Formats: sequence, structure tokens, C-alpha cells
Amino acid sequence: MSLRKRWILVFLATPHEASHDWMDNLSSGKAKILDLSGAFRIKDVDVFSAFYGFAHTAEKSLSKAIYGLAEWYSTDIADASIIAVPGCYPTASLTALKPLMESKLLDPAVRPVINAVSGVSGAGRKASLTTSFFEVSLQAYGVLGHRHTPEIEAYLGTPVIFTPHLGNFKRGILATVTVKLAQGITAEDVNQAFSAAYQSSSIVRLRDCFPKIDDVAHTPFVDVHWKVDETSGYAVITSAIDNVMKGAASQAVQCANLMIGKPSEQGLVA
Repeated sequence: MSLRKRWILVFLATPHEASHDWMDNLSSGKAKILDLSGAFRIKDVDVFSAFYGFAHTAEKSLSKAIYGLAEWYSTDIADASIIAVPGCYPTASLTALKPLMESKLLDPAVRPVINAVSGVSGAGRKASLTTSFFEVSLQAYGVLGHRHTPEIEAYLGTPVIFTPHLGNFKRGILATVTVKLAQGITAEDVNQAFSAAYQSSSIVRLRDCFPKIDDVAHTPFVDVHWKVDETSGYAVITSAIDNVMKGAASQAVQCANLMIGKPSEQGLVA
């Protein structure tokens, strides 16, 4: 009679400080930890302290933490004991940009420009007029200083200009990214890069038109579409996610599946 292997998985949906302070103890045994805070996403402790406002001293746990962008780091995630589940804006932005960066299709002299709009649920449930659904008007915030900027840059491998916006809707993120392509890159090169990156993914959906948030709300999907202007050498990519799902909970489930040897989409896609 065979016995199923048992796993201990701990999901942390805690403030950054709490995850930081608890991680060494929680990860000292057999448990695998999936942390949805930002405490272990950034490896550079000086950058971390500048953007999160406190010193990072959990060096042992930080050295073991693997970034949980499931479509790009599945092998590392499968072997990890600590997962730093990505932020919602970085998930949308990196999904749009990494196929082009990894295929060396971007002009290294021109920073990608990311304009992303999030619903009010991105700020959580705290009572605040600045994030109240009935008080919000579309506005930019965290301009040239949002804490997700170094996270995007670290896992993309190049500086970006990232501008988040708060919109008057409940959930979801729409990220529209403008990039300058390297000399001689064609629309077909871009098409092939996205197809090669995501052709086997059931979570990332390459669409025939620019996506909208209603297409992904309450789902684990990322919808992506792009357009290339070969005359100017620029491309625009849009990605849409549910910030509560692919931007947090369902991506944590993807990582948990990989950690126990299951397909990342198990339990998320019918």
C-alpha cells in the first residue's frame, strides 16, 4: 500500500514587516513558504530599504527566496522552499516585456515605458478616502518612485519608466507598455517571441485584439496583445490581469502546484 507524499505549505498574506520578521523561523523546518508580501522580492537590501522603509536583515531567507513569476521561473520554483510571490503591477508588466527582453528585441538605449491602471482593490480593504470606490477619480500616483519599479527592473534586467494609476473600478490591472525595438526587428520577430514564450501556457492568453479588464476579472488569466510599427521601430503591448487573482492569490497557487510537482494551472483552469 503506497502512501501519498504530504506537503506543508504556508501562505503568508501579511504586511511586509511581518513576513520579514517571521520568515527565518517559518522556513527553518519542512514547510514551504509562499509569501505574498514584498519582503523577499528584491535581493538588493539597500534598494529594499529605500523603497520599503526598513532595513532587511533576514539574509538567510532572502538568499533562498525564489521569485514566483510562474511562467518564467518554473524550474527554480519547483525546487524552492521560499517563494516571493510577485507584485500585481510587476506581473502584468513583466508578462508583457520579458518575451521581448529575453529574445533581445529591445533597443537597450531606450527605457520601456509602462503605464498601468489598477482598481481600488489593489490598495486592500482599509478605510481611506483616497481609495474609496466612490471618491476615486483616475489619477497617477507614485510617479518616478513606486516600490514596484525596482522589482520590475530587477527581473526584466533593464531600467524602466513605470507610472501606476488608480482607477474608479473594483479589481484588475491594465498595463500598456511602449517599447523601442532594436534595429531591424520586424513585427514577425515580435509575434514569434510571444508565441515561443507562451505557446504552452494555459494561463497567458495571446489575444487577437487589445484586452480589457472585464476579460480577466475573477480569473487567473493574463491576456496579452501587441502592435508593431515597423516604420518607427516602436511597439505597444497591453496586458490585463485580475490583481487579486493572477496578481496575488492564483499566482501563489500556481507556485504551490509547481512546488509539489503538479502542473501550475491545476485547480485554476478547467
